[in-house]
Amino acid sequence: MKRLALHLTLWAAYALVEFTANLPHFSNRRMLAEETLFFLPVIALPFYLVAYMLVPNLLWKGRKQLFWLACAVVFLLVMIIRSQWSYWYGLLQYGEGQYLPFSKISKNLFRDYAVIGFAVSLKVIRDWDRKDRLAARLQVEKRDAELQFLRAQIHPHFLFNTLNNIYGLALKHSPYTPDSILRLSGLLDFILYECNAERIPIQKEIALIRHYIELERLRFDERLDLAFLHNNPPEDLLIAPLLLLPFVENAFKHGANASNEKVYVKIDLSAGKGKLHFQVENSKTDTATKNANGAKGTGLRNVEKRLELLYPSRFVFTKSDDGTVFRINLTLDL
Repeated sequence: MKRLALHLTLWAAYALVEFTANLPHFSNRRMLAEETLFFLPVIALPFYLVAYMLVPNLLWKGRKQLFWLACAVVFLLVMIIRSQWSYWYGLLQYGEGQYLPFSKISKNLFRDYAVIGFAVSLKVIRDWDRKDRLAARLQVEKRDAELQFLRAQIHPHFLFNTLNNIYGLALKHSPYTPDSILRLSGLLDFILYECNAERIPIQKEIALIRHYIELERLRFDERLDLAFLHNNPPEDLLIAPLLLLPFVENAFKHGANASNEKVYVKIDLSAGKGKLHFQVENSKTDTATKNANGAKGTGLRNVEKRLELLYPSRFVFTKSDDGTVFRINLTLDL
């Protein structure tokens, strides 16, 4: 109903402009109004034929040559109908058909074609805008679906590794097992209730890394040489949740977990003024080297994919491996 009202309003506006423009040439306003309304279908019908039949069925389906050929046929028909329409108008108005001179018909045809072309252009622009907005919305929905899929992979991946760690403590009858379960519940609370937001304060991500580190300390005890260095980022600095933790988890899984000897993990984070620099390095053993430091795991691959979706062209991510130390570096524009 709104569309019908809009179309009626636009054609009424066109008729009013046409009527006003021809007032100086007519002394009989009623006759001018009748003539304006009589010739309105000559413009309206070709417009609807082109805009609502040829455009969607030919132009938008890639059949451009056929579209332009059909438009040429329509405009030829407009020329024929315009000449006949004048005859029919004279027959109805005066009881005798009158053929207008070619110069008059040509002038009217030029105006008719211009109005039809302008109206069709507006329709094409509107359709194009709608297609672009739909494509953009589909792209956003696709990106969101991919992010949800990647996040759904990260959560079980993280939980599986942490439960394995606690299982190892339980097998050793470690007195740290209850404390590990308590810390795991805190991490799960964060994942369930904090990670639903699109962005979180970076301070929360730092707190999450600290909780995870303390959980790992319980497992490795004296064997672990760990350093977590970070500045004090502004509280309003935001980051995608669970973006940094998988790097830390990867260091423990494929570095510290690979040896019974003393191992180390070093984490360095600095953030501010819309920039973030994050570096994680861990020691390696022969076993860890054979595992390519998690190259076959899902953790780092998922984070890289999330970075590409969330921060396209706004990050630099590198990995280096000298055989004894594996290192990741991330620079991110927040």
